[in-house]
Amino acid sequence: MTGTNRKVGGRQEAVLKQMKGLGLRRQSRSYATNLHDIDSMSQLTCASDAPFEDTTEFGESTALPEVDVGEYSDASYSDEPSESTDSPSSSSSPDSPRYAFQSPKGLSQEDFEFLQAHGLEKCTPLKELGQGGYGSVDLVQVSLPSGRNFVAARKVIHSPLYAQPRYERELRGLQLCADCPFVVDIFASRITSDGQFEFLLEYAPNGTLHDMLKAMEQRRRGKEKLLMPVNRIQYYAACMLKGLQFIHQRGQAHRDVKPGNVLMAANGRPLLADTDAMDSVQVTKRAGTTSYQAPELWRATLQGPGYTTDKADMYAMGITLAEMAAYPAGGNGKLQQLKDDPAGCTPAYVPPELKDLLCGLLAPVAKRLSAEQAMAHKFFEGLDWEVLSEGPLGISVQLRQAPSFEMAAATAAGRAE
Repeated sequence: MTGTNRKVGGRQEAVLKQMKGLGLRRQSRSYATNLHDIDSMSQLTCASDAPFEDTTEFGESTALPEVDVGEYSDASYSDEPSESTDSPSSSSSPDSPRYAFQSPKGLSQEDFEFLQAHGLEKCTPLKELGQGGYGSVDLVQVSLPSGRNFVAARKVIHSPLYAQPRYERELRGLQLCADCPFVVDIFASRITSDGQFEFLLEYAPNGTLHDMLKAMEQRRRGKEKLLMPVNRIQYYAACMLKGLQFIHQRGQAHRDVKPGNVLMAANGRPLLADTDAMDSVQVTKRAGTTSYQAPELWRATLQGPGYTTDKADMYAMGITLAEMAAYPAGGNGKLQQLKDDPAGCTPAYVPPELKDLLCGLLAPVAKRLSAEQAMAHKFFEGLDWEVLSEGPLGISVQLRQAPSFEMAAATAAGRAE
């Protein structure tokens, strides 16, 4: 059964009750029926349709010259365990690397220093946002010295596949993008005494782009039409391209671009997340999710001089754009056909400008568009790039808002009782 007649049960029903209990405004029933066991409402690196694959050799240099990390020395990775692995560390511990986290808007210096130093150890869980093979994500609140209750997402990683080098890489990637409004913010991080890796992140209450596309596919009911309006595709794609441009201009590649790694902020703005694969554009080893990897990554050692993996990010961006327009992953194989022959297999209902952009992003590496070239494409003609961070531009989008501080406090009090 489909649509509103489809029954929910088990985990979906529990999430539905949680959403209603917090007064979330989204149409929660249709959203809850589209949850997935691995990558729904989470901010994890779990794949939306294939496992994460990272074949980077930690012996390669991954310098981030423009990041202000204080005492932290970006030494080459090694397969040998580091000395700091044996003891817990945090973003504020004197024995761990010192990172200059970005202060959230509106926080006093005292509140921010408290959030950075004690946010993870003194936060109060409000509800679970997601769980997967790597760990879990909870909605938490932190009571600050000023009396303000700060709401954030706590990401906890406990998988043995996620070692300290990967933690450091994710943390440095988030640090690099601290000034970019199209990448999720980080407020604190630490390694606990039992070896768990924790991050205190910006809370994005509207799930992931992957969740949104699956729900839209269900509502489309097999009709031959765009998955969402053109102006909405234009806005989401523009925000993602701005985020990728920011990363690429700093000599880095995200290396795991996909809808499951795009969070939807409270104002509807897409946020690139999960930077644990981010590395120098010079590192051409395969990484990320297999079905989003550019073809040349499977023969990276054969690439000519000057090849960098920002081109691979653009290919993954092309697949993501194809999913936004026509075929969410996990469908009937038409997405793969479009990847193999974008010019011949793009549906007729896709506007010519969007089709041309898709072909440019999915082109062979020598002809593939860069982030700057894609942003200059005629598909974005007339778009005001300076105000993208303010949210959807003239787009009617029903959004869930982050819980207010008062609501968060009431929820925590109810849990305590």
